[in-house]
Amino acid sequence: MFSQKGQEAAPFELLIAVVVMGFVLLAGINVMGILQLEECKGTLDSQMEKIKTAIEGIVAGEGQRDFSYSLPHCFKRSTEEDDALSKTVFEIQNVTSRQVCTAYCSGARFECMLLWFRTEDYHNAKCLRISTATNFPEESGTCNDFSIEEFEPVDLTEGILEGQYFLVRKFDLSSANANICAYNRVI
Repeated sequence: MFSQKGQEAAPFELLIAVVVMGFVLLAGINVMGILQLEECKGTLDSQMEKIKTAIEGIVAGEGQRDFSYSLPHCFKRSTEEDDALSKTVFEIQNVTSRQVCTAYCSGARFECMLLWFRTEDYHNAKCLRISTATNFPEESGTCNDFSIEEFEPVDLTEGILEGQYFLVRKFDLSSANANICAYNRVI
C-alpha cells in the first residue's frame, strides 16, 4: 500500500526543511537588529535636531530655550567594554576645514560650527547656522548670575552630557559676539 521510496525520502525532506527554517530565523533576527539600530539612530537624529533648533533660536535672539538630552540605548554600553561611554563624544565644534564645512553645510565655507556626535562605529553631524564667533562661556561673570540654583553653567564645546539644559543669550557691550550661556540641571 505505502511506497517504500516515500518513507525513505521523508527524513531527508525534514532535514532540508529544518536547515531552511534555520536560515529564515537567522535572517529574521539579523533584520530585527538592523531595524532597532536604525530606530535608535533616528532617535539620536531627532534629539540633535531639537538641540540645533534651540541653539540657532537663542543666537537669533529668541530669548530663552531649554532642551533635554539622553543617550539612546543603542549607544550605551557596559563599562566593562573599555569604558565605551568615554569614547562617545557629543559636542559643538568650530571646524576650520573647507572640505568638512562644505560636506555638512551648504555653500563653500571655510569655517563652520557643527553639532557633532561620534562613537567608535557611528557619527552624525548637524550644521549650526550660527556665527563661528559665537561663544559658549562658563566662566564667572558672564554666566554665573543665573537665578535658579539647581542649574550650573557648562561649556557645550567641551561636551554635552545627558541631562536637562537651559540656554540664555547674554549681551556684553564690550563684544559684538553672541555669548550663549548653557546651564545643566544638577541632580
